[in-house]
Amino acid sequence: MVSGALVNRPRFGAIILAAGLSTRMGTRGHRPGVENKVLLPWRDGTPIVRHVASKFAGAALGPVLVVSGRDAAQVHSAVADLDLTCVHNPDFATGEILSSVKVGLRALPAGLVASFIQPADMPCVPAEVIGQLAAAHESGWNVAPQFGGRRGHPVLLDRAYWRAMLDLPAAAKPRAVIEAAPERLRLVDVADEGVLLDIDTREAYERVMGMASRD
Repeated sequence: MVSGALVNRPRFGAIILAAGLSTRMGTRGHRPGVENKVLLPWRDGTPIVRHVASKFAGAALGPVLVVSGRDAAQVHSAVADLDLTCVHNPDFATGEILSSVKVGLRALPAGLVASFIQPADMPCVPAEVIGQLAAAHESGWNVAPQFGGRRGHPVLLDRAYWRAMLDLPAAAKPRAVIEAAPERLRLVDVADEGVLLDIDTREAYERVMGMASRD
């Protein structure tokens, strides 16, 4: 029997952005082409995209989507046994990150109050931050973590702003929606700089891997 509290609790979506070209990652050794950063191994040996997606799937707050682009088959395989859905961004090679956000928003089911938007190249975001942001959400408000006065990820985008995101021109940045309504952004102070750490380059990857153990 499902409790009334569980039935009535808000449902949040999550969009994991894993469609990028990794153009800044560079090559390694004699391997041809540029490495895909989200498929690089994390400390437990699993691909970074799986490590990130598993935190949202494990939170069980609502449906989780992984938006793929480059190396879609490998990305889908990396998360195949998790409780989530993969969707493909057909414009990944020419579209900016906004195109993947739009693919994710369009694929989410009805009835959600908000959705997390999380780049797949940020494996150090603590799992507990997901719950902190969900707890801080209020209808009509966007929520984001903050460390040392800097806003990080994930962003929890309230459903009231989904249309504004979908209506942005192709060259715009997703943050434009958040920045257009600063009075409706709730920042949650967190104790871990992992909400700021992304892996865009080989040097960043090696630096983060060499840090003291993080989530």
